[in-house]
This record gives sequence, structure tokens and C-alpha cells, in this order.
Amino acid sequence: MGRLGRVLAAVGAAIGSVLALSYLGYVGVVGSRRVVAPALHDLNEPSDLPATPAALGLPFESVRFTTDDGVTLDGWLVEAERDTKAAVILLHGFSWHRLPWLAFFVPWLRRRYHVLQFDFRGHGASDPAATTLGTAERRDVAAAVRLLQGRGLGPIALYGISMGGATAILAAPDLPVAAVVADAAYADIRNPIGNRMRDQRLPFPGIGSWLVMAGASLRARTRLVSPIDRVASVAPRGLLLIAPRDDRLVNWEQSVALYEAAGEPKELYVVDGAQHGEARMVGGEAYERRVMGFLARYLDVSEAHVVPQSGAGSRL
Repeated sequence: MGRLGRVLAAVGAAIGSVLALSYLGYVGVVGSRRVVAPALHDLNEPSDLPATPAALGLPFESVRFTTDDGVTLDGWLVEAERDTKAAVILLHGFSWHRLPWLAFFVPWLRRRYHVLQFDFRGHGASDPAATTLGTAERRDVAAAVRLLQGRGLGPIALYGISMGGATAILAAPDLPVAAVVADAAYADIRNPIGNRMRDQRLPFPGIGSWLVMAGASLRARTRLVSPIDRVASVAPRGLLLIAPRDDRLVNWEQSVALYEAAGEPKELYVVDGAQHGEARMVGGEAYERRVMGFLARYLDVSEAHVVPQSGAGSRL
């Protein structure tokens, strides 16, 4: 290669480096903004969803409650069919609201338990706030637990899907709850971010997802925590991890990683043929039996049962 060729190669390499760095900078800026301030699903989307539990003939009470950092959350408490004090807090996914889970989860959960649903901060009818994929949302869950305790309800289980499941894992170690069910939860925040980039055929999803997470931490002014860093502390509470095997947003191996890192008691339930958020739809009655059987072992106990208190009162 002559001198001219070497010069052209150097110029090409320099231009390529500049373009790559510019692209990664763009990914970090735009991607982090889409995390902390996502495009939200409207409360009327999909339009065929029941708007309240009353549309399903379920007795309920509308509730509003405030977190320890001043965010007011909107929700409802659906009454159990039987005489019980046990309750389940049902946690929705990223950019959504509580309505899809009302129709598909609450009717069979309330056969045995009171069910509290609410919209996370920055979602649905709750106050605007930055979304942090579970880190700040732990405060929302803590406020929900306090609400139930104030009504004399318990023991309490956390049950979340996608971001809701990840948030349940992050929140549980600091709360007096008896059990956690996490469906399609990510172990590492970067996993769904990188998979979304792959789905959109964007290059460098590995470093790109790291930059998005770092940028989101800066925007939210808090370090985003991944559930894999907290799952070991869920014990001695019961933990059921549900893995949709065909999930393209959160690889099913993320649930396996959480299971391997968790302490006992723990269970792993893999639902073949299910994509993200579809484990209950694909699993059907078998899914419901698995979840209800798990909850019964931790919630169907005498009032003398002592719920783990090791994290109660600690700061989130």
C-alpha cells in the first residue's frame, strides 16, 4: 500500500470512529430519555378492556396513596371472595397501566385474596415522575404495603409482570411481605434494552444498552439497580420465578439467572411457547393453579404467622 493508500485508510478509520462514537452518543441520549420518560399507553388502550373492576362485577374501593418521596399513586382494592386478611399487590409492566392485568389476573386471584392494583409513578392515573425500571418504583410498592397494613390486611404477596416483577424483587428485601411472584422479570436491566435494540436492528446493542442505562441513571439522578443484585435478599420470603420460554424482550434465561442467585425457598416455572407477558394466556389453568398453589403456601396461614421483618423500616 502506497502513502496515499495509507492516508486514505487512516482518514477512513478516523471517520468511522467519529461516526461510531456519534451513534453511541445518540443511542445513550435518546435511549435514556425513552426509559425515564417513555411513550405511555393511554388508559383507554386497548379500548375493549374493562375500565374498572365494576365492569367485571367485582366489589372494589378506589384508593389514592402517597409514597415517602411525595408521589401520589392511583389504584383500587378489590375485595376477596372469601373471608380473609391475605392480600396480593399486582404490579404492571413498563409504559403500561393496571387495566390489562385487571381483566386477566384479578378475577382468579380474588377467589382467595384481596387484590391491590395501582399505576406506577409516571404511569396511568398516578403522578408524573421519572421511570427507573424498578429503582424508584420500590417506593411505590412500599407505599402500597403500608396502605394494606393500615387496613389490617396481611400476610401480603407481591406479584409482578415484566417491570412489575423486577420491581417486586427489588422491593421485597426491605418490606414485610411473605412472598414474591415475578413473571418475565429481567435479571439485568440491560437485557431488555439490548434486545429492543436487536429487534430494531441497531448495531452495538451490548455497549448501547450500557450507555442507555448510564444515561437513564443520570437523568433520574439515581443509580439504576438490577434485580440480580438484590434477589438473594428476597429469602426467607417465598419466590416464584415464571419464565416465558419464547420471550424475545427478556430472555427466559434471565429468570434462570435470578433463580440460581436466589436463596431458598424458591421455584422456577418455565412456560413453553409463551412470549413476553403471555405466560398466563399460554399456560391457562395450569398457570393459575401453579401461582395459586404457591401463594397458598405463604398466605393461607393463621393470623399468628410472623411475616419476615428484617428489612422493615430500612431506606430504599
